Amino acid sequence: MSATRPFAIVTGASTGIGFELAKRCAKEGYDLLVAADEPEIEKAAASLRTDDGKVEALKADLATIEGVDKLYAAARGRQVDALLANAGRGLGHAFLDQDFEKARRVVDTNITGTIYLIHKVGNDMRRRNAGKIDRGIDRGLYTRQLSGGL
Repeated sequence: MSATRPFAIVTGASTGIGFELAKRCAKEGYDLLVAADEPEIEKAAASLRTDDGKVEALKADLATIEGVDKLYAAARGRQVDALLANAGRGLGHAFLDQDFEKARRVVDTNITGTIYLIHKVGNDMRRRNAGKIDRGIDRGLYTRQLSGGL
């Protein structure tokens, strides 16, 4: 990845909003590290590649600490200018009708893994006093928590 272009990590980038966020970053001149827990992330990365930008894909389970550590390590110490923490799950049925293990996986992906990733990358950003974090629909919560601290 180019040392002169800004660098963004986008999670949940294989489809939907995450893919659109990654596409926007690519258009705005970012090199990308895109991640998802499904093999479609490779196809998404291939469609995001341009002559100017670099795109690396990583299949990782961001519901686990190990998956988040794998993603963080894949950045290879590069300064992250933007983190778009979009990975998330939903089950779509009444809570009491859901299988508890599936509901727990939603929590582990949407909350635990996301907060862990934001904590790791956010601390790097705070040390340099630069960087942006976006958590999609939870944007207001994280903006309030991180504003003034970065």
